[in-house]
Amino acid sequence: MDPRVLEAMLPYFGAKFGNAASRNHAFGWEAEQAVEKAREQIAKLIGATAKEIIFTSGATESNNLAIKGIAEMYKERGNHIITQATEHKAVLDTCKKLEKQGYRVTYLPPQADGLISLDELKDAIVTEGPNKTILVTIMYANNEIGVIQPIAEIGKICHEKGILFHTDAVQAVGKIPVDVQKDNIDILSLSGTRSTARRASAPSTFAAATPASRSPSRSTAEATSVVCAPAPSTSPASSDSAQPVRSA
Repeated sequence: MDPRVLEAMLPYFGAKFGNAASRNHAFGWEAEQAVEKAREQIAKLIGATAKEIIFTSGATESNNLAIKGIAEMYKERGNHIITQATEHKAVLDTCKKLEKQGYRVTYLPPQADGLISLDELKDAIVTEGPNKTILVTIMYANNEIGVIQPIAEIGKICHEKGILFHTDAVQAVGKIPVDVQKDNIDILSLSGTRSTARRASAPSTFAAATPASRSPSRSTAEATSVVCAPAPSTSPASSDSAQPVRSA
C-alpha cells in the first residue's frame, strides 16, 4: 500500500467509523463526505464526472455488471458480443455464461505482438439482423504480458457502428494516462488494489456512467460505463448489481 493511501485511510480504521449510507447522524455524514471526495478524485483521474461513479465490491463485479447489464438491456437489438481470447477470466467467464444463455460471442485472437487486429475487429462486427453486435469488450492493458491495446482506435470503430465499448482497465489506470473521453470509452472497469490502494479489500471498487454528450449518436440510457477504485470509508454506499461469475 502506498504510504499516502494508508495516511488517508487511517482515520476510517478508528474514530471515523460511520456508515456512508446512514444519513440521519453526523457519523454517517462524515463518512459520506469522504466517499464523495473519493468519487470526485477518481472521476478527475479518468476524465469522468463525480455523478457518474457508482461503487461496487470489486473489479470482477464491475466487469460482470457492465457486460451482463448491457447484454440484458440491449437483447432486443442484438445478441452478439466481441471480446479477445486473452481477456481476464472475469470477462471470459462472463462471456461463457452469456453464451449458455443464447448470446453469440466472438473471441478475437491476439497477433504475434499481443495486439488484436483492428481489421479483424471490423470484420467481426455485425450491423444487421438478430445477431447484431451490441458490445465490444477489450482489455486496456494485459495483466500477464503487459501489452496495451489501441483503445482509442477500438472505441472509434465501435462508435462509428453505434456499438458500446467496454474496457477492463484494472492494469492501466494509475500507471498510464486514461481518459474515457479521449479514449472513446463507454464502459470502464478499474481497481484500487492495482493502483496503490489497500490489497484484499472488499469495498474497493466503483462503477461510473458516461453521459450521452460524449457519444451524440446514442441515447443517455445507452451511454454507461463501469469503473472501479478505492473508497476511503470502510462502509461505502452500496448499489444493486449483477452477481459475479467468479472472483478475479
